[in-house]
Amino acid sequence: MSDDYGYQVRRLETRTGGVESELHSLRSKLGEVEDLDYELNDIRGDVRRIEDDLSTVRTELTELTELDDDVRGDIQDTEQALKRLTGRVQALEAHLLAAGGAPLADLDTTDPEWKKLARTASHGWNVRSSLLPKHQREAHRLNIRHYEGALEDRDEHRDKVVEAAGILASQPHTSREFKQAAMDFGMSCALAESHGQRAQKLAAPAQTAQAALAQDDTLRQAKASLIEQGDKAERKLNWLLRGRLADAIRDRALLPMWFVTVLGPVPPAHKTQEWMDLATQVLAYRATYEITDQAVALGPPPAAYVPRRTEWHRELTKDLRRW
Repeated sequence: MSDDYGYQVRRLETRTGGVESELHSLRSKLGEVEDLDYELNDIRGDVRRIEDDLSTVRTELTELTELDDDVRGDIQDTEQALKRLTGRVQALEAHLLAAGGAPLADLDTTDPEWKKLARTASHGWNVRSSLLPKHQREAHRLNIRHYEGALEDRDEHRDKVVEAAGILASQPHTSREFKQAAMDFGMSCALAESHGQRAQKLAAPAQTAQAALAQDDTLRQAKASLIEQGDKAERKLNWLLRGRLADAIRDRALLPMWFVTVLGPVPPAHKTQEWMDLATQVLAYRATYEITDQAVALGPPPAAYVPRRTEWHRELTKDLRRW
């Protein structure tokens, strides 16, 4: 019995040792958990500090945005004030010139020959507007190219089908050439059919495009003389109007109020060429459509859409805003 007790005691001691080892391991792990808890607390503190920093940055960004809006508002107010001041200066200059006996520039009276040039130029523009614009002609050409490309792809694969068929008819069934030709034959047949169907779908748009281009080419050829006459008349009219404006500036003549309100009393020191070109276009518009308004440079916009006049009025109005 003593042996049995001794065995049981040793067994209990062994189990006790194992339990103590497990307890030691658990204490070690608990220590690691405590370390992790400390690290998590540190991370939470860092996150809170970052959130505080982000909140500060957002506040600063809001303040910068508000400051930017204020600066933009101040710039806009300054620009408006500068425009008002410029207008007053121009008005004073006009009064001084008038008081000093400066001649008045007549930019509206046109000779009968000039009116004829304006009508010829306007007619040339109207004829040109009846032609297909460049982007539309290019769209038609693109439809034709797509159709022709589909035909080329179809024919290319049809040729491959014929080539493969010749190999299949002349080579043994067990040869490598025969097996490759069989694969090529099937693939080329499918591709030829696919490109053929695509060509059928593109045929109608291509035919429509070809007809439109042919008609436009015929019209261009028939109207070429009128368009050329209009271009020449426009160049000559612009040259005459530009010369009249240059003479008025050279003579320090008092320019009309409708001119001064949009372009100022004298050419600017910078971009003088652009200023002269735009001023000449304004004079040409007034001469072409016989605008006599003494306050508004271009007069009222067209009541109904007229291709050349409406687009010209819109373009000039946009360009005049820069001055």
